[in-house]
Amino acid sequence: MEVYDLHCDTISAIYEGRKDGKDLSLASSSLQVDLEKMEKGDYRLQTFAIFLDRANTENCFATAGEMTELFKKELEKNRDKISQVYTYQDIQRNKAEGKMSALLSLEEGGIFEKAPEDLRWFYDQGARIATLTWNHENELAYPNCQGDPFKDHPWSWGEERGLKEKGIQALEQMESLGMIPDVSHLSDGGFWDVAKHCRKPFLATHSNARGAASEAARNLTDEMIRTLADRGGILGLNYCVSFVRRDWKPGQPGATMEELIRQIRYIVNIGGEECLGLGSDFDGIEEAPEMENAGGMQKLAEAMEGAGISHSLTEKIFWKNADRFL
Repeated sequence: MEVYDLHCDTISAIYEGRKDGKDLSLASSSLQVDLEKMEKGDYRLQTFAIFLDRANTENCFATAGEMTELFKKELEKNRDKISQVYTYQDIQRNKAEGKMSALLSLEEGGIFEKAPEDLRWFYDQGARIATLTWNHENELAYPNCQGDPFKDHPWSWGEERGLKEKGIQALEQMESLGMIPDVSHLSDGGFWDVAKHCRKPFLATHSNARGAASEAARNLTDEMIRTLADRGGILGLNYCVSFVRRDWKPGQPGATMEELIRQIRYIVNIGGEECLGLGSDFDGIEEAPEMENAGGMQKLAEAMEGAGISHSLTEKIFWKNADRFL
């Protein structure tokens, strides 16, 4: 079963790991995503996020630029197996050549908040998806979660403040360029501002359903899921345990297949069969899910069908919905 994954933090993990002296690469590593694991998991497309923590980064644009350079160098070293895509036609070409596809995304509006030409530069580098925030307020918008969720778990959903004027301008520029707005990490008010101002479909690359796991501030309400689906968008299933487990507490083990399948059923019941894809958040989550890493993705497909989810729906969630959207 082919896999299209809408979000991982692997490039940022390699970048930060190398600063700490770790020998990490895209080809093979101790991370949750590398090319060996992707091949084992039957990946066709992986979206690689350029992620940074704005509160701990002196120059977001420059740091994101360094991560983008790393991304391109790693792809060049492995060009026989994977290639960056700029258009949907590139995905088709890679499939025909037996290669995997790498799609570049941005996670934190602070990367491009200073000037319109910054966003344009990243578009020219191939970025085709971007969030407007991470977990901190920036010049563009407000998130639901303020702070570092790995330290103090300041989950706080229901933030009504959304896009700032500069955020609306950035959103308009993204649509003009052909870059897809990603509402993961955005406040509730920000979601509705994007829905109001966007003319095209938009994404939530790594968010789940709040109705099935209310502790995660970034999960979407039923109304949000319906709106996203009605507008032709999709959300990517996040494997982080706090996004799938009811009454989750810090320190618990990772998400089980049963919990992931419960989220899948809930989301499809609310938004329909066309609204859900995969958004693992691999290398951005601390507790590994039951399938462990990218190499175990076929275990999830088997578990879904074993639980009575049809083969055709499993295919839609694993790759067809994302392929159609792109």
